[in-house]
Parts: sequence; structure tokens; C-alpha cells
Amino acid sequence: MAEFFQTYFVDPIIYNTGYNIVNTVTFALILIAAVFLTYKLLKRMKIAVDRKFFFGILPFIAMGSILRAFEDLLEAKGIIFLQQFTVIDAYGAPRNVLFITPLIYFVIFGIALAALVFAKLSEKKIAKYWKTWFAIGLIIDLLVLTQFRFVSAFAFGAVILLAIFWALLLFGARRMDRKKVLMTNENTFLIFIHMFDASTTFTALQFPQQLGLSYFEQHVVAGFAIDFIGPAAMFLLKIIVVPLVLYFFDKELHKKEDLEKRTFLKTIVVILGMGPGLRNWLRMIMGV
Repeated sequence: MAEFFQTYFVDPIIYNTGYNIVNTVTFALILIAAVFLTYKLLKRMKIAVDRKFFFGILPFIAMGSILRAFEDLLEAKGIIFLQQFTVIDAYGAPRNVLFITPLIYFVIFGIALAALVFAKLSEKKIAKYWKTWFAIGLIIDLLVLTQFRFVSAFAFGAVILLAIFWALLLFGARRMDRKKVLMTNENTFLIFIHMFDASTTFTALQFPQQLGLSYFEQHVVAGFAIDFIGPAAMFLLKIIVVPLVLYFFDKELHKKEDLEKRTFLKTIVVILGMGPGLRNWLRMIMGV
């Protein structure tokens, strides 16, 4: 058992080899359990999962990406941060396990929950909980971002141009879907978030010379598709899978009493797109 854990969970951290089928499935199960328990917790706290909740949680979604990119920067510089949580990988670089999957899930959850409890308890004295919650998350994000560096104008510009292309394409699709069978404002935004994620992966893999760095796809399914088709496979995967998932949510959770469940699940869709996308972009911009 110890050897199994070492091979599939510890070694990928030490050797920075990304994900394998075992830890991918394990982390997916952890995510599913966390989603279920978090939804139950929010109901017990009598917090409505609506657009205000979604607005309030946005900085904490970004925080996962920012902290993960911050770890990439520390690793590139060889800086040890919180030594008790730092391991030295096979290449001699320090890696803080708090900011690496799966522990980063719990770190962000703990920060977000503590901020949410404070915001809820101080609602009558300060402001509506979602405003205070958003402000706390934004302040933390900005404080960490002050430690970042701007190195690659190419990475910044390439992703922006691809994002603009997809924004225009999706805007056109929304205009064509007059009955809003799929392309509602909400769904259009969610699909765009995932196309932004795909744009960052495509840029990282397609232009190694311009970036001056060599990247690889860490996730199992995406890695298989990219090996077979090329970096553009990310666009294909996203444009097929994400709309289908959103259509299923809208079709199966269309009743008024299902609105909060649908909003919560779509929030998870945003996390799965914004999380890796923003981290990839920040990492490329910093040249690490």
C-alpha cells in the first residue's frame, strides 16, 4: 500500500510529472464529495446559491489559480516558503505541497469559508455578506499579485487575442440562438471561460520557442487528445463537452426549486475552467 501511494501520489509531486489515471480518479472523487458537502453546508448556513453568491465567490476561484502560480514562481526562483510544508523535488527545486493538488483545494476552501463566516456574521454592521466576501477575496488576490513579475508580452497578447476571437464567435452564436436553447448569457460566459482555458493551453504547447519554455499537458484525458490531434484538441474538447454539460444542467434542473442546485453546479464549471486557465496564463506571463 505504501509503495502504491508513493508511485501514484507522492512521485508525481517529487518528479513533477503531472497526473496519472489513479490520482486523477481519486482527485475527481474528492471534488465530487467536496461539492456535495459544500452544498449541504451552504444550506445549513441559510445562504442562497444565487448570482450574488456567485459574484462573492469569484475572487476565491481566482485565488486558487493565483496561489498555484505563486508556487510556480517560488519554485522557479528556488525560494522556500513555509518550510514545514515544502518538499524538494527530483530536480532540486522546492515545492510547497499546500499549493499543489489536492491540498490546495482544502487551503482555498478554508480561506473562503472563514471569510464567508466573517462576512455573514458582520452583515448587519458592514455590508451585504457577498460584498464583504468579495472584498476580502479581492484584497488577498491583489496582495499576492504584487509579488508577480511581467516577463512575456507574447503570452499576454496571444491569449488575449485568442480570447477575443472566441468571445466574438460565442457572441455570434448567442445572437443566432434566438430561443436561447443553449446560449443564454450565463452559458455563453461559462463556455467563454473554458475557451479561455483552452487558449492558454494551446498557446503554451503551440509556441514553446516564442515563450522560451517547454510545457506539457498534465491531465490524462486532455494529454491523450493532444498527443493524437495536437494542441488544438483542447478547443475541440471544450467546445463539445462544456455545452453538453450546460445543456444537461438546464434540461434536468429547469424547475424553480432546482435553481440553486443548477447555479451551484455551474459555479463548479467556472472553477474547472477559470482555475487552470488563469494559472496557465499567469505562469506564462511570468516566464516560469
